[in-house]
Amino acid sequence: MAPDSPTERGGAAPSVRRAAEQPEEDPAYGDVLGESLAGLRRLRSDRILQAGLLIVLAALALKVYVLSESYFVEDDFLFFAAAHAQDLSPEYLLELHKGHFMPGALFLVYVQTAFAPFHWASAAGTMLVVQAVAVLACLRLLWELFGRRWALLVPLTVYALAPLTVPVLGWWSAALNAVPFQLAIVLALLWTVRYLRTGNVLFSWWAVGAVAFGMLFSVKALFLPSLVFVVAVAFLYPGHLVEAVRQAFRRHRGHWLAMAGISVGYLVLYLARQRASTSGEGASVPESEVVAQLVRRMLGEVFPTGALGGPFEWGPVTPAGGLVDPLGPVLVGAWAVLVVIVLVSLWVRRTSWRAWAILAGYLVFVDAVPTAVARGGAYGEVGSDPRYVADAALVFALVLALAFLATKEERAREWVERGRRPIQLLRPSRSVWAAAVAVTLVYAGSASYSTYTYAGTLSGDRQREYLANVRASLEDVPRGAGLYSRAVPDDIVLEWNGPRRLSSYVLSPLADREVAGRMYAPEESDSAHVFDDEGHLVEAAPTARANAFRPSEGEECMASWDGLMSWSVWEVGGIEQVATIGYTSEEDADLLVVVGEEEVETELPAAPDGGFWYVPVSERDTTFTLFTDAGRTCVTWASLGQLFPASQVAEEDAEAEEGAEAVGTEDDRG
Repeated sequence: MAPDSPTERGGAAPSVRRAAEQPEEDPAYGDVLGESLAGLRRLRSDRILQAGLLIVLAALALKVYVLSESYFVEDDFLFFAAAHAQDLSPEYLLELHKGHFMPGALFLVYVQTAFAPFHWASAAGTMLVVQAVAVLACLRLLWELFGRRWALLVPLTVYALAPLTVPVLGWWSAALNAVPFQLAIVLALLWTVRYLRTGNVLFSWWAVGAVAFGMLFSVKALFLPSLVFVVAVAFLYPGHLVEAVRQAFRRHRGHWLAMAGISVGYLVLYLARQRASTSGEGASVPESEVVAQLVRRMLGEVFPTGALGGPFEWGPVTPAGGLVDPLGPVLVGAWAVLVVIVLVSLWVRRTSWRAWAILAGYLVFVDAVPTAVARGGAYGEVGSDPRYVADAALVFALVLALAFLATKEERAREWVERGRRPIQLLRPSRSVWAAAVAVTLVYAGSASYSTYTYAGTLSGDRQREYLANVRASLEDVPRGAGLYSRAVPDDIVLEWNGPRRLSSYVLSPLADREVAGRMYAPEESDSAHVFDDEGHLVEAAPTARANAFRPSEGEECMASWDGLMSWSVWEVGGIEQVATIGYTSEEDADLLVVVGEEEVETELPAAPDGGFWYVPVSERDTTFTLFTDAGRTCVTWASLGQLFPASQVAEEDAEAEEGAEAVGTEDDRG
């Protein structure tokens, strides 16, 4: 029989337990950090954690292999050149690069240029470390969302080994955008989840800081607060979606307003910088046909193929690596597997549609729309570049987990409301476990093979050898020699970059201060040197094919009107333009070179046996004029234009002479 009063339980006086006193302030940073470190010490022997770390180590080993085959290419050279040519200033940090706003990335470039320009191990190693932290943080996020479960290793494997994340890591300038942004995604989600669960404002500040960190590296971070909000509303707050939104703003209004505020502020800053940019490489007016092709390739081919472990073979191959143009069976198979995954998740969890809706929205609004705005006026083939959807690999792994696993909040609500249908399979059978393990192993094998084959598309040895030759040449530059600019090869910097691909701009970070000054501002000289296509500094010569003039047949010197000579020329202009004067003179003589409005006064050194004098002149015009001392100077050659390796010019001249002789022989036979 139940006692009539509490005192009947052994005669003790009734007692009331005092409610625990709430701390007046949130835990300090040191307290939170101490608790985290203590938790890590307890987890060292956890088998799930050990298995997760093995997955991370395997993924890093593959990425190290890719980086060993890669090297600096294309925009990497432009980044180093821009950092070397400018001071560390707000103008430099806030400048747009081909539509990208990334002050944090440019700061890293400046530091790398200052201490170790074109040092691959340190530059790529830094990005590898950030990538490793992002994968480890992803494991922590999954653990935080779903608790300690072996199933966490599936989405972790999907992200850690994702082929989509490999090309962007192997290209340094692309990694500077994408890899820190992936870390920002994970940290913003992780700290928001911890804030919503604990109410500790410190985590809210950290989450906002993670978003700001991402904005320092990628314009896509503008959408990061939206991603965090929809994940929280869909899977953390109770009730249907409308009720979840209401709960979010009722309980954590300050956090979400801060997220919205930082997005608006960033958008205003980005638009202001784009308006102030002088590069003309920002957003453009998309063309419908180009956008359709771009989006079809990005979302219809590249993402499904890469997200599920493909494409196995990469192509076409660019200087920065292979693109994704999957074979028909591979593409069809990827879509079939993706459809099966979605259908199975819908059967297991009725709320899994929310996860797939998040993925679809992310692909469209975060990946496709910004890419279409930035590249939709060019050509649709750019959609085959996996770098534009690299961050979607992380979101796909997270969505995969949310589609099949219940968060702690969902499991708690299911326990309280046990009358409704279970939201997931709490105790899967052995066959389900076996199928999950088999599918994960197949994915790991496919993704690893795709990563291996991608490394085969990289041309790191070529760029590495080129820069090694440049370094060796710049260590022993002839004193007083003219160092004249010439475009670097296309596999170093593409032609469409214009003047930014000139050797005076691209290669100067490797020179000392004095030599770099001579490259930036070429001087007059009696000898000329340029970099050849292999990176060697070699003797240079003008070509006779354009803007070149010689004495009339039978004459030793150019005809002049009391020393005045003038010719019509094709317009060239720019720092690479050089006036080459061949002459004989018993003593020093004055010379005036005029191109358009630019006049260069110089002195020809005595050259009794003949010589050449090279005069940089950057003005662009159709008239080339010389004023000489007719009594002391015999001009035997005059040309205006770019200089080329002397051996290349001699070879071209020999081929031209052979062709002319062959034509003459045919005419004689006729």
